[in-house]
Amino acid sequence: MRLERSTWPQVRSYFAEHDTVLLLFGSIEQHGRHNPLGTDLFAPLKLADLIEERLPDLLIAPALPFGSTPRFAEFPGTVDLGDELLRQVALRVCESLMSHGARHFVLLNGHGGNSKALGAAQLELARRGCRCAELDWWRMVRDIRPEWAGGHGGAQETSANLCIDPSLVDTGALAGEGLVDDLGPELPTTYFDTVRFKGVDVCVPRPTSEYAENGWMGDDNPREASAEWGRQMLSAVADWAAEFIPAFARAPLPMPA
Repeated sequence: MRLERSTWPQVRSYFAEHDTVLLLFGSIEQHGRHNPLGTDLFAPLKLADLIEERLPDLLIAPALPFGSTPRFAEFPGTVDLGDELLRQVALRVCESLMSHGARHFVLLNGHGGNSKALGAAQLELARRGCRCAELDWWRMVRDIRPEWAGGHGGAQETSANLCIDPSLVDTGALAGEGLVDDLGPELPTTYFDTVRFKGVDVCVPRPTSEYAENGWMGDDNPREASAEWGRQMLSAVADWAAEFIPAFARAPLPMPA
């Protein structure tokens, strides 16, 4: 049941019997030369379709396409709301739905940079008597099957895009390394803002474009991506979510602070 396609009497009827809403959060940011800027949006949208097939009576709100992504601000096309504005938007959306009866919120998130702001909003809602759960699909697949773990714009996310729509991936741009040792061979870059020295990772904040000129990073080289990998991952997440959401909807609500 899609909120934007429903009439207000239909929504009133829904909240007369249910109090659970699925909300979608993405981002518009670079994901390597080969992936589109909407990578973090397309996965939640596809997952929402798959979840709706399994839970047709669940109320699903429209996706928020923009997120908090200052890390990639220098890459053309990236749109950054910042943590505080995203927190306010997420909270205001949930407050509006609360006024009509929502109390259990499931946040289907496609972007790791959103988690700080969404977590702050969820904590505030919990103090008001709500339950909130955040489903970060790329982390969930790692728990479901460890070999599905992936980095930013690597084979994991590229596979999801190939499953959703092969035309989203510029296969001619798959060549290129994910990371460069911008601090030299003694301090190789290991991931976001980290370098390694004698087996220990050290945080060295710097513009992402300095050490990830291509835009992607991680151990999962995007050249290893496949549509079948993406199909298996997204289907597994949808199957899991279709069992989790009804169980979460039965979780008792906290007393307002």
